[in-house]
Amino acid sequence: MKKITYVGMFVVACFFLLPRHSVSQEKSPFGVSMHIDGGEEYNHMPENLRMVRAAGIRWVRTDFVWSSIENPQGVWHFDTFDRIVAETEKQGLQILALLLYNVAWANPAYKHPEAWLTYVEKVVTRYKGKVRCWEIWNEPNLYPRFWDQRNDAANYVLLLKATYRKIKEIDPEATVVHAGTAGIPMEYIEKSFAAGSGLFFDKFAIHPYRPLLNTWEATDRFREDVDNLRALMAKYKIEQKGIWFTETGISSMTGVEVKDKEAFHEAQKETGKDWKVALVCDEDFPVDAAFSGQIPTLFPPEFRLDSLQIQDVRRIRAEVYDAVVFPPTDHFPLHISQLVAPHLTNYLRAGGKVYYCMKDGTLYYYGDTAEKESNQAVFIAQTLLLSLRFGIERYYYYEFESPEESLFDREDNFGLTHRGLRAKPAYHAYATTGKLFPEGSVIDESVAWKQKDCCVVSWQQPDGLRVWAVWAPEGARQVKVKIGRGLKQALNHLGETIPSVTEATETLEIRPAVTYLTGAATLDIQ
Repeated sequence: MKKITYVGMFVVACFFLLPRHSVSQEKSPFGVSMHIDGGEEYNHMPENLRMVRAAGIRWVRTDFVWSSIENPQGVWHFDTFDRIVAETEKQGLQILALLLYNVAWANPAYKHPEAWLTYVEKVVTRYKGKVRCWEIWNEPNLYPRFWDQRNDAANYVLLLKATYRKIKEIDPEATVVHAGTAGIPMEYIEKSFAAGSGLFFDKFAIHPYRPLLNTWEATDRFREDVDNLRALMAKYKIEQKGIWFTETGISSMTGVEVKDKEAFHEAQKETGKDWKVALVCDEDFPVDAAFSGQIPTLFPPEFRLDSLQIQDVRRIRAEVYDAVVFPPTDHFPLHISQLVAPHLTNYLRAGGKVYYCMKDGTLYYYGDTAEKESNQAVFIAQTLLLSLRFGIERYYYYEFESPEESLFDREDNFGLTHRGLRAKPAYHAYATTGKLFPEGSVIDESVAWKQKDCCVVSWQQPDGLRVWAVWAPEGARQVKVKIGRGLKQALNHLGETIPSVTEATETLEIRPAVTYLTGAATLDIQ
């Protein structure tokens, strides 16, 4: 494979440039959500934190779960969190800490303010001066997963108010963040504002998850959602408090659910290829007579079929088998999922296909992993740049390392890296933006972000270098351009040099993946 050098992989030991309005790193817009309070991400410190820093990311959002710190009541455990704070500090990173969730003796927390505030006081006092930002709860609009009543903004505000006052009493300089909402639920948000929450937070957080921004409709909706939230904040005279995206992201999981066996038609089209198929067949996945009779109709003619035991999945390779099939069953056994998921994940990434059938006729198809990971990288660059352009103060991608415990869990595949910290294209896409938008860079709002079917974002680095980012949401197109003097280089969204682009270039291919032009004084899209 051709060796590629990624801009985002350059490790920057220290940034001495002044960020906008501040001499600290607190104005850096780049963050990432991590679960470093336990599990693999805790065990992978500090290597994962070094990768975060190398990508130009300066903020880590992580849980300081009440039940992990106090359990049983009155017994306090800080060793894990002491290490988290120390390791992030060593890497020059800062923490957005979440205070959250009920405990057995105080459930729900807002009905037990004395116990809750004891926890808040212990944690904030211990980490005063080291943790400067506190987000109060997570997605309280998500009932019943994170809150005990539906659309219960008023009681959330009771919790927020008491917590805000306690934190400010301990550390007046701390930043208090309203809990990030799942999506942008305007009715819930207005109820929160109407209940007076605007007096008790410094920043407002949302989790604006969405599919690919591969249409103008989707891209315009992204802008409209931000504008509508700002208008609501203005209505309650709190628009100056700023908006943070404390979670947003997209999964690279490849699963597609369909309701009939015709989903195999994609395989049937590949008639020019002699297929070799692995059929998993054992006591967990018995093949009944009905399915056995269907098998010859599912794949291209002349295909070869091997019957394997579940333990054999560990030796399946994409260069040997074109597809793996699990026959109909009432459910996919959990212990089987945990056993084979890592092997099937590697198989998919190498180009294989997986079919998993249910007795109700539902078919799950998994494939095209490279395309999904490519789309994830494109999405990250687009949302990062639009967030900067639309005035979002901080952007936390969810999440850093994919758990990848289950092949069939979308949330297990959001990460910038695979399990084990192998970087996805998404990591390099984030790192490229982080490198090109160092602390202290300033967005040029005079540059129209919509031009000739293209998105355009421009900024000036602290040293005065001008950077342009341009992409076409709805597909590649040839665009006439005039590139101003001073062009230093053109890069794709992964930080790879595009040597064919020079100041003399008159026609530029603009793709959904971002193209960066550095140094050019102007960019005229005609």
